[in-house]
Amino acid sequence: MSVRPILAVLILISGAGLTGCNTQSAGNEEVEDPASFYEEKDVSLVIPYDTGGGTDVFGRFVAPYFGEFLSGEPDIQPENIPGGGSITGSNEYANTMEPDGTNLLATSGSTHIPFLLDQASVEYDLSKLNPVLGFPTGGMVYASPSTGIEEPGDLQEVDEELIYAGISASGLDLVTLLAFEVLDLDVEAVMGYEGRGPSRIAFEQGESNIDYQTTSAYKENVEPMEESGEAVPLFTFGQINDQGEMERDPAFPDTPALQEVYEEIHGEKPSGVTWDAYKNFVSAAYTVQKIIWVHDDAPEASKQALKNSVEEMVENEEFLAESEKVMEEYEPFDQEELQELVNNMNNTSEDVVEWVREFLLEEYDTDVEEL
Repeated sequence: MSVRPILAVLILISGAGLTGCNTQSAGNEEVEDPASFYEEKDVSLVIPYDTGGGTDVFGRFVAPYFGEFLSGEPDIQPENIPGGGSITGSNEYANTMEPDGTNLLATSGSTHIPFLLDQASVEYDLSKLNPVLGFPTGGMVYASPSTGIEEPGDLQEVDEELIYAGISASGLDLVTLLAFEVLDLDVEAVMGYEGRGPSRIAFEQGESNIDYQTTSAYKENVEPMEESGEAVPLFTFGQINDQGEMERDPAFPDTPALQEVYEEIHGEKPSGVTWDAYKNFVSAAYTVQKIIWVHDDAPEASKQALKNSVEEMVENEEFLAESEKVMEEYEPFDQEELQELVNNMNNTSEDVVEWVREFLLEEYDTDVEEL
């Protein structure tokens, strides 16, 4: 028998191994190479909000940078799926989009809070998603001088009833309501406003006399009121580090965080389940406010490629310069810190969650099992 056909087959087999540039050997398995995973692929970035909002701006800001820094330079297409305060699009991402690495999700604090509360309409599970890129943001609470408040320590003695104009007790307003509870303030909260803009206008028109705005909105719309004496800054929500401790908001380094105001009023550090609840929800709503995710069961090559791209992205001078403008000078987390913060969020104590659910039901007639 001639050996030439056998040799030809062996040569073909060995040649196939040499030319297979899109796979790597991992034991007895072959896995795709992160460097080539996204070649000739289209990537969808789901933004579960309408166009023009903060998360939409964030998603559309980072999308082209992912396209630039991912090996293979794929086309990243933002896709808005609004509804339900981000729940509709997040549910669709979790339930119908293939975990093949070509589908990403952008979320904000108003996506994270319903998940933590185990709200009835939530079908997505953040513990089954892999965080890729994350940014913090912040918020400032301020009051009208008509209250007699001139500085944070005056909160315990006001000249008129405190009235707060909010959107939804189970949304981002929850952090503000928990702040009032930590400080033991008697505040009448009126819900149902259509956004923070209308809430601010209610303050300007005298319908309310205590309010909060996120960092960008405060700097643009409230600081001029502060300078003219029409608003008194009280405290920021603070930032929670990966050790669970509160720090001052870097965007407002001269303004005390809530913990400092509590200590000034009560002469001791805050503690107990109310304080634990506040810290957990501040972290979920503001410290890790904006996140890009990929399915946790996406191919390892895709997750590694995304990680590699973010490592390059956050070192890029152009990206950092632009992010300072878009993200109000908040810096992106390194991936280890981001993962730790997300782990802390996902591991929020069941006792804390149950306390918050009861707090919402008893104080604001909000039953998350019906939302």
